[in-house]
Amino acid sequence: MTSVFRTYALLFLLLSASTLAQNPIYSPTFDDLVHDTLHTQTYFFDDENITITVPKFADNPSQVPVSIDASKIKNPKRMVVFADLNYIPEIMDVDVLRLKPIFSFNIRVAQETPIRVLVQDDKGLWHIGSKNIKSPGGGCASASPEDNKKFALLQGKSKSHTVRQDDSYAINFSIYHPMETGLMFGTAPFYIKHLNLYSNKELIGSMDMTSAISQNPVLTLYTSFGNGNYTIDMEDTDANEYHIQTKFAE
Repeated sequence: MTSVFRTYALLFLLLSASTLAQNPIYSPTFDDLVHDTLHTQTYFFDDENITITVPKFADNPSQVPVSIDASKIKNPKRMVVFADLNYIPEIMDVDVLRLKPIFSFNIRVAQETPIRVLVQDDKGLWHIGSKNIKSPGGGCASASPEDNKKFALLQGKSKSHTVRQDDSYAINFSIYHPMETGLMFGTAPFYIKHLNLYSNKELIGSMDMTSAISQNPVLTLYTSFGNGNYTIDMEDTDANEYHIQTKFAE
């Protein structure tokens, strides 16, 4: 009985926090974005359990490194990332499955903007971490003609390596792709939109992405599942498919 009471007391406190907590970084678009993402689901701000690392100043707005660590949240189910003031605010939506809620990647920013990481726990509650990215902006421009020539030759080329870190594997990979936003006149969106990660043909994580991810995506995923041999399958908006095999080498 005591255990049940404690559980309901905790839920009450979290629900109260959702109502009373103040947004740590105000932006005029946050309320609409979080409503479009979560609708009426309960959330609360939780910078204590979600760590977001960004540069002190992102002087290259087309390649802003972002690292997320939400491992303090036990049994996470889903992670959503968006940047409030980007022209394309949505960045990724992750079905965590057997992944750890630890990710690294590069994004584009159009201007200084808060970045949000929303993590759903096993009780269905959403934790939101926030961090401000300071930048001069302008990172959403299209590829140059010179870059387009390179993409025509190198698109889909990839590199990967997997390393052991304590009880986990860190899966690092990059792929040559323009990740075209379509925001410039005369261009169409063209980007990798979906990623699946497999261990011995078993799906252990999936991710929807947008063109807010930088050109030639570089990502790091973490998992403690499997033996270090992984397959990464990706598909872009033109239905091109890409496959990367990576394995841990002693």
